[in-house]
Amino acid sequence: MQYNLTPVEILKTLGFDQPAGRERLQAFQETAQVSLPKVYTAFMEYAMDCPLLGTSDIWCGQMVPFEMEPRFLYDDLSDEEKAEVCNYLVIGSDYAAGIVEFGLRVEDLGQDDPPVYMQHEANPRTQWDPAYETLTDYLREVTLNALALVEYSTAEEEIEECGWRYTDYSMDYWEAHAEDEGECDDSVTEETLRQKGIDPEQVRWCECTYTGKTFCCYDEASDLFYVGRWDFDEENTLYIISRTDGAEEDDD
Repeated sequence: MQYNLTPVEILKTLGFDQPAGRERLQAFQETAQVSLPKVYTAFMEYAMDCPLLGTSDIWCGQMVPFEMEPRFLYDDLSDEEKAEVCNYLVIGSDYAAGIVEFGLRVEDLGQDDPPVYMQHEANPRTQWDPAYETLTDYLREVTLNALALVEYSTAEEEIEECGWRYTDYSMDYWEAHAEDEGECDDSVTEETLRQKGIDPEQVRWCECTYTGKTFCCYDEASDLFYVGRWDFDEENTLYIISRTDGAEEDDD
């Protein structure tokens, strides 16, 4: 069982393995005359226009329903406002509500894995607060939120095009035991993970800004992903992502 797949490794394993964003990233850097962080370019090479992230909190080109790409904060500020804040490369926003934006300080773009800042619409445009210690943390949460179907079922719909399907553990359990006498216990617990061969102590939990924590494990031997969002009570979710019949043969 693999517990520490990077966001890039997750995308590539699921079939989003063509670096379609490489040329656009290079063009952006040349036009803007900046060097983007290595962590950002490594991710966006595969995330650009990725339908899996079409409703995510990072701007990755073609999204639902229109295109969203990085831009500089100074492009939207007056000269007076520019004097109050450093410039940011704005790279995303909360898709669900659209009240916050996420960005990298331009002065930090030379770092491989810089911190991410957040601007809330209730505050002045010049006020940006720390949101994630590293860009890696932000990209991991964005990817796991998409996979765990947090707020949107986009990943479940799009992943079928790559030869995969989602199974909701609780729904599957309830259907299998619907005729059993007594009340069915379809709750998801740490024991549920153990039954799937997952060691809860090794799971790398990711804080979810939409409450709870998310996780992703990959069983390489069985070619299965296990993902979910937990708040450690009866609302825990567990999804099994498996290949559809014949998918492996189609990929050869």
